[in-house]
Amino acid sequence: MICQDFRIVNLNEFSDKKSASFDIKNNEKLLFIGCKDFNLTINVLENVSALISMLFLNDDSSFKLTINLAKDTQIEAFCADFAFETFKNNVSINLLGEGAICNWHLASLSQKADNKSHSISATHYAAKTTARIDNYGVAKDDSHLTFLGVSHIKDGSAKSKTSQNAKIMVFDEESIGTAKPILKIDDNDVVANHAAVVGKINEEHLFYLTSRGLCEDSAKALITLGYLKPILAGFDDNHQKQIMDLIEGRMNNVRY
Repeated sequence: MICQDFRIVNLNEFSDKKSASFDIKNNEKLLFIGCKDFNLTINVLENVSALISMLFLNDDSSFKLTINLAKDTQIEAFCADFAFETFKNNVSINLLGEGAICNWHLASLSQKADNKSHSISATHYAAKTTARIDNYGVAKDDSHLTFLGVSHIKDGSAKSKTSQNAKIMVFDEESIGTAKPILKIDDNDVVANHAAVVGKINEEHLFYLTSRGLCEDSAKALITLGYLKPILAGFDDNHQKQIMDLIEGRMNNVRY
């Protein structure tokens, strides 16, 4: 069973090295506060169940994350991206041991001149491994948001399951959302699927909320909160409040 309290790791404390490696040996919850231009490696040892969460708030940054999963590990990973301007996030999930499981959840909000790219890939090296990648984003105000990633089941990984879902809600004609999930399958007797959806805000939802007295900006903020709210499950109470404030602030062009 995963312990109840989060261990918070501020990666800015490692900023002079620009990289860090963590071995997760016991069941626990970890919250990493993102750092500019950083490489992070997380090794999850055998038979460990853990929750790994990440929060990004930096300007003009890049981040590289590698998660290595040993035999019979089970990981829930949450990534909340509220960085500004240019942000490049490259994540490699390596399912190295039989029975390893990883469920990845991403919420990203781009606004104004933000240009964000998330490449989230999962590679199955062993049999009976499972990976699910769910990426959700909102693009507004002439911003760019891109979801990429490859789910790769290698030869010798029979009875593995992989899926990748990418969904972006675009608020205006000037914003651009791109979703390109890819499957690579080298073994038989596996389950694999992917989905990509890029579309405008639901006009019926917007009409309903404005007809109930909300202004259009408040209605859009409420819809965005509902769209990205599932990411809150990966954070403690204080950071849940911070994330909700960030969503509201960025929807109203306020910088925290």
